[in-house]
Amino acid sequence: MILDKIFRLSSRLLAPKLAREMQRDGRLQLTDFSQEDIENFIEVDNRGSDVTIFSFAGLAVLFSGLPSYEFKRTLREKDYNLVFIRDIRRLCYHVTPDGQAGGLEFFEEHVKRVMASLGSSYHVAVGTSAGGSAAFYFGARCGMDQVIAFSPGYPMTVYCSFWHRTQTCCDVKRLITSPGAYFELLLVTVGAWWSYRRLCKTVGKDRIWPVIDTYRSCDPRPRSTVFYSAGSRPDARQAALFDGIPEVKRVALPTLFHNCAGYLQQRGELGRTILGEVQAGIKEKALGNNSIRR
Repeated sequence: MILDKIFRLSSRLLAPKLAREMQRDGRLQLTDFSQEDIENFIEVDNRGSDVTIFSFAGLAVLFSGLPSYEFKRTLREKDYNLVFIRDIRRLCYHVTPDGQAGGLEFFEEHVKRVMASLGSSYHVAVGTSAGGSAAFYFGARCGMDQVIAFSPGYPMTVYCSFWHRTQTCCDVKRLITSPGAYFELLLVTVGAWWSYRRLCKTVGKDRIWPVIDTYRSCDPRPRSTVFYSAGSRPDARQAALFDGIPEVKRVALPTLFHNCAGYLQQRGELGRTILGEVQAGIKEKALGNNSIRR
């Protein structure tokens, strides 16, 4: 379709490295899906661990641009169970893989089913961008122990507002001083706007997930960490919405790029950062539950 051709061309021009990874993993399209894509929306790597990490995809359908096999290598220091949940429709899990309504309930049921089948006693939800929002939402809904989110994209209206879109397009200073960051933010803004418009049309504006309210209302709340780009105004605004929630720690990273997980990956620090947060969470829970194996 024309939309897919535009998406592929813009991705290759504005984010060539991400486009190459998506092409290699067969994810460089918006609307064309094979039956194999629909059937293989979830990947479970059972290593027999007492700790399971659930990775939720952003709009790029990869974890910070990393295919699942590279993300596994990033976390290779620990033999934790890894579960990858794809959002092939790029509608923030609101639609099922085959395009039907009731996606949030569908994915919640499957996450709970995997949790029960693996039998781990410690569960972590990890995600970047829209996947970060999914990590908070499903982490709360499914009773997980911990959430690690990178630039969680909630609410989408922060990126989709007319003011932000105008500000992004007219940010001449960013374009001159850091063109890569300028075009990345522009691509993220266009993607968020496209997804938000489709969400409003598909499920209705009033039925888009209430991520923060869902997290606030669950008891107990998962221990959470929000990493975000200090140089991205919309990401900083979204991170500030978690202010005042004692279970949430915010960490500003010194980058202009929305993909702050990619920033850590380039520095060789992503795996160490995620595993460090997981180990800290396990130790905290172990103070009251000595059955967790470290």
